[in-house]
Amino acid sequence: MAEYAVHTVRVARKLEWFGLTILKRYLRRPAASSKLEDVHDDPQYFSKGIDLILHDATIGTRTIDVKVDSYYGSDPKRKIRGLCNPDSGFILLETISQLQYDRKTDADTGGTMPVRSKGDVQGWFFTEKADEVFYYYLALLNAESELNPIYAEYVNLVRSGSSTDGIENKLLRSLRVDRDLLVTFRLEEARKWYEAAPASAFLGFAAAPNPTYLTLSRRAYRDNFISNGPGKSHGPIFSTVVSNLDR
Repeated sequence: MAEYAVHTVRVARKLEWFGLTILKRYLRRPAASSKLEDVHDDPQYFSKGIDLILHDATIGTRTIDVKVDSYYGSDPKRKIRGLCNPDSGFILLETISQLQYDRKTDADTGGTMPVRSKGDVQGWFFTEKADEVFYYYLALLNAESELNPIYAEYVNLVRSGSSTDGIENKLLRSLRVDRDLLVTFRLEEARKWYEAAPASAFLGFAAAPNPTYLTLSRRAYRDNFISNGPGKSHGPIFSTVVSNLDR
Protein backbone atom coordinates (compact mmCIF):
# COMPACT_ATOMS: atom_id res chain seq x y z
CA MET A 1 0.00 0.00 0.00
CA ALA A 2 2.97 2.32 0.45
CA GLU A 3 3.27 2.71 -3.32
CA TYR A 4 0.06 4.76 -3.40
CA ALA A 5 1.30 7.30 -0.88
CA VAL A 6 2.79 9.27 -3.79
CA HIS A 7 -0.71 10.61 -4.54
CA THR A 8 -0.70 12.60 -1.29
CA VAL A 9 2.46 14.59 -2.02
CA ARG A 10 2.61 18.03 -3.59
CA VAL A 11 3.83 16.73 -6.95
CA ALA A 12 0.45 15.01 -7.41
CA ARG A 13 -1.10 18.45 -7.96
CA LYS A 14 1.19 18.95 -10.93
CA LEU A 15 0.29 15.56 -12.39
CA GLU A 16 -3.38 16.45 -12.06
CA TRP A 17 -2.82 19.65 -14.03
CA PHE A 18 -0.83 17.78 -16.70
CA GLY A 19 -3.62 15.25 -17.09
CA LEU A 20 -6.35 17.88 -17.01
CA THR A 21 -4.61 19.87 -19.76
CA ILE A 22 -4.41 16.81 -22.00
CA LEU A 23 -8.06 15.92 -21.39
CA LYS A 24 -9.27 19.46 -22.10
CA ARG A 25 -7.53 19.48 -25.46
CA TYR A 26 -8.83 16.00 -26.23
CA LEU A 27 -12.40 17.09 -25.59
CA ARG A 28 -11.88 20.29 -27.59
CA ARG A 29 -10.30 18.56 -30.59
CA PRO A 30 -11.41 19.89 -34.00
CA ALA A 31 -13.81 17.03 -34.76
CA ALA A 32 -15.73 17.48 -31.49
CA SER A 33 -19.02 19.37 -31.74
CA SER A 34 -19.12 20.54 -28.14
CA LYS A 35 -18.27 23.37 -25.75
CA LEU A 36 -16.11 22.74 -22.70
CA GLU A 37 -15.99 24.70 -19.43
CA ASP A 38 -13.02 24.30 -17.09
CA VAL A 39 -14.34 24.83 -13.55
CA HIS A 40 -11.70 22.94 -11.57
CA ASP A 41 -10.58 26.19 -9.85
CA ASP A 42 -14.11 27.43 -9.15
CA PRO A 43 -14.91 27.01 -5.40
CA GLN A 44 -18.62 26.45 -6.03
CA TYR A 45 -17.78 23.10 -7.67
CA PHE A 46 -15.23 21.84 -5.11
CA SER A 47 -17.69 19.94 -2.91
CA LYS A 48 -19.40 18.48 -5.97
CA GLY A 49 -16.18 17.03 -7.37
CA ILE A 50 -16.71 18.66 -10.77
CA ASP A 51 -13.71 19.74 -12.87
CA LEU A 52 -15.19 20.08 -16.35
CA ILE A 53 -18.62 20.75 -17.84
CA LEU A 54 -19.15 19.46 -21.37
CA HIS A 55 -22.01 20.88 -23.44
CA ASP A 56 -22.67 18.57 -26.37
CA ALA A 57 -25.31 19.26 -29.00
CA THR A 58 -26.10 15.54 -29.32
CA ILE A 59 -26.07 14.15 -25.79
CA GLY A 60 -26.62 17.31 -23.73
CA THR A 61 -24.64 18.60 -20.75
CA ARG A 62 -22.35 16.36 -18.72
CA THR A 63 -20.38 17.19 -15.58
CA ILE A 64 -17.00 15.49 -15.29
CA ASP A 65 -14.59 14.73 -12.46
CA VAL A 66 -10.99 14.15 -13.56
CA LYS A 67 -8.74 11.64 -11.80
CA VAL A 68 -5.10 11.28 -12.90
CA ASP A 69 -3.11 8.17 -11.96
CA SER A 70 0.63 7.74 -12.57
CA TYR A 71 0.60 3.95 -12.03
CA TYR A 72 0.71 3.01 -15.69
CA GLY A 73 4.41 2.87 -16.57
CA SER A 74 5.70 0.25 -19.00
CA ASP A 75 8.87 -0.54 -17.02
CA PRO A 76 8.30 -2.27 -13.65
CA LYS A 77 11.62 -0.84 -12.41
CA ARG A 78 11.07 2.78 -13.47
CA LYS A 79 9.84 5.13 -10.77
CA ILE A 80 9.81 8.89 -11.18
CA ARG A 81 8.36 10.54 -8.10
CA GLY A 82 4.72 11.34 -8.75
CA LEU A 83 5.07 11.18 -12.53
CA CYS A 84 5.72 7.57 -13.47
CA ASN A 85 5.21 4.32 -11.60
CA PRO A 86 4.82 0.69 -12.74
CA ASP A 87 1.40 -0.28 -14.07
CA SER A 88 -0.70 -1.34 -11.08
CA GLY A 89 -3.48 -3.00 -13.08
CA PHE A 90 -6.06 -1.38 -10.79
CA ILE A 91 -8.52 1.47 -10.83
CA LEU A 92 -8.81 3.15 -7.43
CA LEU A 93 -12.29 3.91 -6.09
CA GLU A 94 -11.99 6.17 -3.04
CA THR A 95 -14.49 4.89 -0.48
CA ILE A 96 -13.20 6.70 2.62
CA SER A 97 -11.73 10.16 2.30
CA GLN A 98 -10.76 10.43 5.96
CA LEU A 99 -10.38 7.43 8.23
CA GLN A 100 -9.41 9.13 11.49
CA TYR A 101 -6.39 7.88 13.43
CA ASP A 102 -7.94 9.00 16.72
CA ARG A 103 -10.01 5.95 17.72
CA LYS A 104 -9.71 5.92 21.53
CA THR A 105 -12.06 3.89 23.70
CA ASP A 106 -14.70 5.48 25.90
CA ALA A 107 -13.99 4.81 29.58
CA ASP A 108 -17.68 5.31 30.43
CA THR A 109 -18.60 2.24 28.40
CA GLY A 110 -15.85 0.08 29.82
CA GLY A 111 -13.60 0.66 26.84
CA THR A 112 -15.90 -1.04 24.38
CA MET A 113 -17.06 1.88 22.23
CA PRO A 114 -14.80 3.86 19.84
CA VAL A 115 -14.71 7.61 20.42
CA ARG A 116 -13.37 10.10 17.90
CA SER A 117 -13.01 13.84 18.10
CA LYS A 118 -13.78 13.90 14.36
CA GLY A 119 -15.88 11.46 12.39
CA ASP A 120 -14.77 9.50 9.35
CA VAL A 121 -15.60 11.01 5.96
CA GLN A 122 -16.87 9.09 2.93
CA GLY A 123 -14.75 9.16 -0.23
CA TRP A 124 -15.49 10.80 -3.56
CA PHE A 125 -16.86 7.55 -5.00
CA PHE A 126 -19.94 7.93 -2.77
CA THR A 127 -20.21 11.70 -2.28
CA GLU A 128 -19.43 13.65 -5.41
CA LYS A 129 -22.09 14.92 -7.80
CA ALA A 130 -20.35 14.67 -11.18
CA ASP A 131 -22.15 12.69 -13.88
CA GLU A 132 -18.98 10.98 -15.06
CA VAL A 133 -15.44 10.26 -13.97
CA PHE A 134 -12.62 10.55 -16.50
CA TYR A 135 -9.94 8.34 -15.00
CA TYR A 136 -6.73 9.10 -16.87
CA TYR A 137 -3.62 6.96 -16.51
CA LEU A 138 -0.55 9.01 -17.40
CA ALA A 139 3.04 7.83 -16.99
CA LEU A 140 5.66 10.45 -17.85
CA LEU A 141 9.37 10.12 -18.60
CA ASN A 142 10.16 13.74 -17.70
CA ALA A 143 12.03 14.54 -14.52
CA GLU A 144 10.11 16.75 -12.12
CA SER A 145 12.77 19.46 -12.53
CA GLU A 146 12.00 19.69 -16.27
CA LEU A 147 8.36 20.51 -15.63
CA ASN A 148 8.63 22.69 -12.52
CA PRO A 149 9.29 25.97 -14.42
CA ILE A 150 6.27 25.36 -16.67
CA TYR A 151 4.06 24.62 -13.68
CA ALA A 152 5.32 27.71 -11.84
CA GLU A 153 4.50 29.87 -14.86
CA TYR A 154 1.02 28.34 -15.02
CA VAL A 155 0.40 29.09 -11.32
CA ASN A 156 1.47 32.72 -11.80
CA LEU A 157 -0.85 33.13 -14.79
CA VAL A 158 -3.78 31.73 -12.83
CA ARG A 159 -3.07 34.08 -9.92
CA SER A 160 -3.00 37.08 -12.24
CA GLY A 161 -6.17 36.01 -14.05
CA SER A 162 -4.35 35.69 -17.39
CA SER A 163 -4.97 33.19 -20.17
CA THR A 164 -3.19 29.85 -19.77
CA ASP A 165 -3.55 28.69 -23.39
CA GLY A 166 0.06 29.50 -24.26
CA ILE A 167 1.58 27.73 -21.28
CA GLU A 168 -0.68 24.73 -21.88
CA ASN A 169 0.68 24.49 -25.44
CA LYS A 170 4.21 24.69 -24.06
CA LEU A 171 3.44 21.91 -21.58
CA LEU A 172 1.96 19.61 -24.21
CA ARG A 173 5.05 20.03 -26.40
CA SER A 174 7.32 19.32 -23.42
CA LEU A 175 5.69 16.17 -22.07
CA ARG A 176 7.38 12.87 -22.79
CA VAL A 177 4.68 10.26 -22.32
CA ASP A 178 5.61 6.66 -21.62
CA ARG A 179 2.01 5.37 -21.73
CA ASP A 180 -1.45 6.80 -21.26
CA LEU A 181 -4.99 5.43 -21.13
CA LEU A 182 -8.38 7.08 -20.64
CA VAL A 183 -11.12 5.14 -18.86
CA THR A 184 -14.51 6.78 -18.29
CA PHE A 185 -17.55 5.71 -16.31
CA ARG A 186 -20.85 7.10 -15.13
CA LEU A 187 -20.85 7.39 -11.35
CA GLU A 188 -24.35 6.07 -10.74
CA GLU A 189 -23.66 2.98 -12.86
CA ALA A 190 -20.35 2.43 -11.08
CA ARG A 191 -21.99 2.64 -7.66
CA LYS A 192 -24.57 0.02 -8.62
CA TRP A 193 -21.84 -2.21 -10.04
CA TYR A 194 -19.78 -1.79 -6.86
CA GLU A 195 -22.61 -3.05 -4.66
CA ALA A 196 -23.26 -6.11 -6.84
CA ALA A 197 -19.71 -7.01 -7.96
CA PRO A 198 -18.18 -10.25 -6.65
CA ALA A 199 -15.24 -10.16 -4.25
CA SER A 200 -13.01 -11.37 -7.09
CA ALA A 201 -13.43 -7.96 -8.79
CA PHE A 202 -11.28 -6.35 -6.06
CA LEU A 203 -7.99 -6.80 -4.26
CA GLY A 204 -7.94 -5.04 -0.92
CA PHE A 205 -7.47 -1.32 -0.40
CA ALA A 206 -4.87 1.31 -1.22
CA ALA A 207 -4.06 3.64 1.68
CA ALA A 208 -2.74 7.18 1.37
CA PRO A 209 -1.47 8.52 4.73
CA ASN A 210 -2.09 12.07 5.93
CA PRO A 211 -1.06 13.67 9.25
CA THR A 212 -4.29 12.77 11.13
CA TYR A 213 -6.12 10.31 8.87
CA LEU A 214 -5.91 7.73 6.10
CA THR A 215 -7.56 7.92 2.71
CA LEU A 216 -8.71 4.47 1.58
CA SER A 217 -9.51 3.40 -1.98
CA ARG A 218 -10.88 0.02 -3.06
CA ARG A 219 -8.61 -1.54 -5.67
CA ALA A 220 -10.72 -2.82 -8.56
CA TYR A 221 -9.08 -4.82 -11.33
CA ARG A 222 -8.97 -2.41 -14.27
CA ASP A 223 -9.49 -4.90 -17.09
CA ASN A 224 -12.48 -6.47 -15.35
CA PHE A 225 -13.89 -3.02 -14.54
CA ILE A 226 -13.87 -2.34 -18.28
CA SER A 227 -14.95 -5.73 -19.64
CA ASN A 228 -17.51 -6.70 -16.98
CA GLY A 229 -18.25 -3.39 -15.31
CA PRO A 230 -19.16 0.23 -16.07
CA GLY A 231 -15.76 1.29 -17.40
CA LYS A 232 -15.24 2.35 -21.03
CA SER A 233 -11.72 2.36 -22.45
CA HIS A 234 -10.85 5.13 -24.91
CA GLY A 235 -7.28 3.92 -25.34
CA PRO A 236 -4.30 6.31 -25.41
CA ILE A 237 -5.23 9.91 -26.24
CA PHE A 238 -2.03 11.96 -25.92
CA SER A 239 -0.85 11.33 -29.49
CA THR A 240 -4.21 12.57 -30.80
CA VAL A 241 -3.93 15.73 -28.72
CA VAL A 242 -0.40 16.53 -29.87
CA SER A 243 -1.23 15.91 -33.54
CA ASN A 244 -3.98 18.56 -33.30
CA LEU A 245 -1.87 21.23 -31.56
CA ASP A 246 -1.14 23.27 -34.68
CA ARG A 247 -4.54 22.97 -36.32
